[in-house]
Order: sequence, then C-alpha cells, then structure tokens
Amino acid sequence: MGASGVGGYWAEVVVRSPDAGGEWYLSAAWSDTPEEALSWLRSQATRLADVLEAAEDEKTSSPVGYTEPIAAVLRGWAGDEVFRRVQREALAEGRPVSANARGADRICGLRDVEVLYSLSARPIIRPGCSRGRPKW
Repeated sequence: MGASGVGGYWAEVVVRSPDAGGEWYLSAAWSDTPEEALSWLRSQATRLADVLEAAEDEKTSSPVGYTEPIAAVLRGWAGDEVFRRVQREALAEGRPVSANARGADRICGLRDVEVLYSLSARPIIRPGCSRGRPKW
C-alpha cells in the first residue's frame, strides 16, 4: 500500500542546460503505483540512452571532463534492479526519487555546453487529505 493520501505518481524526463539557457521536458506519465512509475522511467532511460548513443556515433570529437557518457549512466541506472527497488520503496513511502546524469552536448552544432538529464518521479497527494494540506 502506498503512502497515506497518495493519489498517484507523476514521472518525467527533463533536460536542462544552464549554459544554453534552456529546459526541455521530453516526456511525462501518470502512474497508479510506484512500480509503474519506476518501470516507465526505466523504459525512458533506455530509450534516451539509445538516442544519445546514436548521436555520439555522429560526433567527431569526444567530450572531455566526464567519467562516463550520459548513455552509460542511464543504462547503468536502468540495469540496477537493487537500487530501483530502494527507489520504489522510497516512492511508496511518499518521497520523490530521481536518476540524474550530466555531460557535454552540442547545441545546434554551434558549441559544446553542459547538459543535465533528470528522470524523476514523485507522489501526488490527493486534495482533502490531512497529509500535505495547509493548516490555516
């Protein structure tokens, strides 16, 4: 059973680049359970890793200063069932969870900038529940 007052779980994939001055929401989904939310995030991590690997193949220079490519970080998280189980438990207890990676990317072929990828899920509290309701 989920946290008291939870009406569902919101999951999303967001890319941010302070260097480029932008934030892009790539996808989002509503789930009824923590398991569904984490399963959806896992599929999005794999999908994003596939796209990033294809783009890396097209690059002529490799980014420096990062220990792993973003795709490898995302695949590592997607393959780590033990850690995702910990995240499912946290989500079921009412806490938000995320998987994050950062690296360099080329914006419109102009210049390399730092990009931050975030896959996250959080519980949504139903209106009228005592938990999370303002006490006025």
